[in-house]
Amino acid sequence: MNDKIHNERRIQTLQRHYSFDEKRMVSQLSKELKTFVSLENLDEKQRMLFNWKNSTMIKQAIGQDMTKQLITINQQENSLAEANQLLDKVVNRTVRKLYPDIDFERVTMAEKRELIKETDSEQKVFAGNELKDRLAMIRTNIINQQILTFTKRPFVSWLMLEKQEQRVKENTSDILAKKGYRFKDIKLTKGALLNGFEENEQNVLKRSIKELSAINEVKKVVDTQYNSVLTKSFPDIDLNKVKMTEKERLYTAVVYYNPELKSLEKQDITRLKNNPPEKFTTQEHVQGLAYLSGQVKPDEIKNANLLRVLNNRGTQQLFIGEAGQDKNISAKQIEQAKQAVKQHNLRSDDFRKENIEGYRAVNYNEILQ
Repeated sequence: MNDKIHNERRIQTLQRHYSFDEKRMVSQLSKELKTFVSLENLDEKQRMLFNWKNSTMIKQAIGQDMTKQLITINQQENSLAEANQLLDKVVNRTVRKLYPDIDFERVTMAEKRELIKETDSEQKVFAGNELKDRLAMIRTNIINQQILTFTKRPFVSWLMLEKQEQRVKENTSDILAKKGYRFKDIKLTKGALLNGFEENEQNVLKRSIKELSAINEVKKVVDTQYNSVLTKSFPDIDLNKVKMTEKERLYTAVVYYNPELKSLEKQDITRLKNNPPEKFTTQEHVQGLAYLSGQVKPDEIKNANLLRVLNNRGTQQLFIGEAGQDKNISAKQIEQAKQAVKQHNLRSDDFRKENIEGYRAVNYNEILQ
């Protein structure tokens, strides 16, 4: 009953930001999409539609007539795009109204949407340091949250995505080579070559195609967020000339050292790499390492910025690195934290293997080195 009341309040809060015409459009698009148009529902709809389209196109490729389904999917995609465009417009207007002190141009669209979700969820408008901390937390977690929503798998790094992609392509190429095909032939034949394989090989190839499609979508999400944040932090840098692995390092550094996205210059990159500022005190290093080792609970940490960096895998590593430079911190404390983080990640993978069909873990150990 309480959940029902809470959900109704959330919908009422969102509706207060719509104009009359927008309410009419929401009603129409909700019918077309067969789900109430809200930020959360559109995220889930995108995931479901993506999976449905992948499966349908594979069936079409192996000879099944999926014309009707593909027409429906195309219509749904158009409606979803229209709904997202509408909500982006409403979110922009709402953020300006509720949060006039925010530097609007330094917040990405994904972050604005998440801020509105949290405003609706908690039924309050954040202000002062609470707003500053909330925005920093959103920015730190936004990529992983988007990808978890879309794939139900955690995001670790661009390098891990590349390795996943390489592994899938190698496995696929091994099967294709048996009949003289190469990986690019899948696209050239629009998947029709699958018909020439045994059922078990077909199933492997189908899974691989779906997995590669998901990886490409994840890459788009990551690339968009990296570019949005780095453009704001380093307006003078030509990001087209920066490799993705370097973008990732810069992005993590910005999230750790510069969550407010103040404009930085090229020389600041060198400083962040070679002589980064110390963000936390020895006491906070001790507390943070104890938290990572499981000896301190979240509510015992009063510094919201410290808790923020401890709860993100990328910034965790920067924190451990910073603490490692503290002469008052022992090597044993650092090693305990590293091992605890590693074990936590492995347990998370085991849980997902049991509860998510087709889940494959990535090697988090490489991130800790």
